[in-house]
Amino acid sequence: MELIGTKITDVTEGVKRITGYVKYNDGYIDEYWYEFPAHFEISNNGNPWLAALLPMAATINEDLVISLPVDQRLLDGANNIQKFWSDWNKGTSIINIKADNIAKVSRILPENAVSFFSSGVDAFFTAYNKPRAKYKILIHGFDLSITKLEEFKVHSNRISKVVDELGQKIIIVKTNLRQTRWQKTRWQAISHGAALASIALLFEPYFSEVFIPSSVSRYTYLECWGSHPVTDPLFSTSTMNFIDDGDGLNRFDKIKLLANYNLALKNLHVCIRGKDGKGQDEINCSHCEKCYRTMIALDLSGCLDKCVLFDKEKYNYSEIPYIFINDVYDNPEYEPMAKEALRQNKPELAEAIYKAIKRSKLLIRLKPLEKLPYIWRIPFQMLKNSIY
Repeated sequence: MELIGTKITDVTEGVKRITGYVKYNDGYIDEYWYEFPAHFEISNNGNPWLAALLPMAATINEDLVISLPVDQRLLDGANNIQKFWSDWNKGTSIINIKADNIAKVSRILPENAVSFFSSGVDAFFTAYNKPRAKYKILIHGFDLSITKLEEFKVHSNRISKVVDELGQKIIIVKTNLRQTRWQKTRWQAISHGAALASIALLFEPYFSEVFIPSSVSRYTYLECWGSHPVTDPLFSTSTMNFIDDGDGLNRFDKIKLLANYNLALKNLHVCIRGKDGKGQDEINCSHCEKCYRTMIALDLSGCLDKCVLFDKEKYNYSEIPYIFINDVYDNPEYEPMAKEALRQNKPELAEAIYKAIKRSKLLIRLKPLEKLPYIWRIPFQMLKNSIY
């Protein structure tokens, strides 16, 4: 596959679009685009495209050709990232990156720092933990589909006000990345970190540090993940450094810190299921595993009542045993919350959490029954159907 050209066009007043034309080995040409605030003079080199296209090339096993100038540090990092993915056997190949036009290194480094911001737990933690990141990037087209225009309008208006109250500046970027052939990549396991890097690298002339809010809650469990403390820094260039923030802390730890900030509590948005159950929108459904896990932590931190984006009427201890914890054997969040519930003399809550843990482990052990004739699947389906 080859990046055969790029073009910048005006979209609306104040918004521009850069489009990259990507030709695959079968001759098909895909258009990858990013929309960005027009007052930014974005990067005109190949760095954003190398980050964006790397997981796709590795997934479909096609060498990647980029004629635009590419930073040598990023090129070296991209080759190491491929080795990391390959070692984890996530369905990628090690491909050749044909980028012979090495960019000249500027001796002048940008002064500003930026972080990604979605108004979730990890994002708010980084906002308070790294105040020198005076800019926040909000993305339309990742978890929240570009087809959800009205939902994003509500979502972005709220977040813009939050960033303004933080005394910082927001950068809203829209991309069709997940609407192209690129959607063949494994979003969670491989590609979402590369997608984040591609957007930050568009603004390489402006920022020397990019903080990625981390979801890695403990260093003893470092499964291959799209955004990872090993691979994220490898997207760095000679002038822009990628830094994970919050590694080693679970969301319960972070929520205990956020309990001190009313702005965060009033605007906390964590749900990726949405009101239609088909993907993120502007609300917390208050019934999926992620919403419930967050509400439990907020309850134990004594601040759930301040979180107006959650429907507290949907939160009750009798529902908790039916949570399915997909990564129950590795998830370090539920056990500490159960212990904290006991410490706070909330045995009903602790018992409910332990039941969810036990039940999830049972379901995982029974999962092979799905492949057996129907009658043998009935016990598994009876348990599974009550999961939300």
